Amino acid sequence: MKEKQFFEELKTSLGQAIDYAEGKPSKARTKSVVIKELATFSAQDIKDLRLHMNLTQKSFAALIGVSVKTIESWEHGTNQPSGAARRLLEILSNQPHVAEEQQIVSV
Repeated sequence: MKEKQFFEELKTSLGQAIDYAEGKPSKARTKSVVIKELATFSAQDIKDLRLHMNLTQKSFAALIGVSVKTIESWEHGTNQPSGAARRLLEILSNQPHVAEEQQIVSV
């Protein structure tokens, strides 16, 4: 019995999705999402964040998932962080203790 009900719900949902994709009036639920623009970080911003978190370049590199050379180049302004790294830096900048809370870093 449950299989038939599941199939009917799936069939209805797929029909709504097709109608929506074709621009027809639909009862499909949609959700608008606004994504904040990526923050930019200067060489000094990155160094200040690392020091605020009391991390060495080696530890900070391990936390971010990049090499020590990458951290050095960011802090010297030679290179800029990628989009994903910038988003992670923004999160760490806004919530520096998140790494500890998530047990990524232990002190």
